[in-house]
Amino acid sequence: MRDDINLKNPLSWISIGFGAGLFPVAPGTVGSFVAAFIYLLLINPYLESTFYLVLYLIFIIISFWIGLIIYPRTTGELQDPGYFVWDEFVGMWIACIPLSFFQSNFEWLMVAVIIFRIFDIWKPWIIKKYDLMEGGFGVMMDDVIAGLFTSIILFLFFLFSI
Repeated sequence: MRDDINLKNPLSWISIGFGAGLFPVAPGTVGSFVAAFIYLLLINPYLESTFYLVLYLIFIIISFWIGLIIYPRTTGELQDPGYFVWDEFVGMWIACIPLSFFQSNFEWLMVAVIIFRIFDIWKPWIIKKYDLMEGGFGVMMDDVIAGLFTSIILFLFFLFSI
């Protein structure tokens, strides 16, 4: 257990991804898998696809906003501490957007996790630029962009393989 996290604070539970950030090894990867599981709970096959997309995008925007609010309140402004995995949640949910319309099965969800983690760990080009920014905006944005890159790759794959 980490001494610098106030587990009595509900915001801390969000920032650590409901416990995923407490894993001693690869908390970002664990957080990505937890976010993928939550994505499975969010899928609603009974909603019309445009309406679902609007609701899902609102959910992502609110989740991003929550990340900006909780980051300074739960990290003491540390630069992207490993236990803060809410950014991975938001990035993964962005990465999963194409799955809602093309292939919403477990195998493709795992492909999304792997591609997202590659971008999040490797941090090419603009992702690295945001990763070097101080504060919650940079911490959140590097994962948002990794999620966008993953989403674009999956979208292009589905578009040209169907």
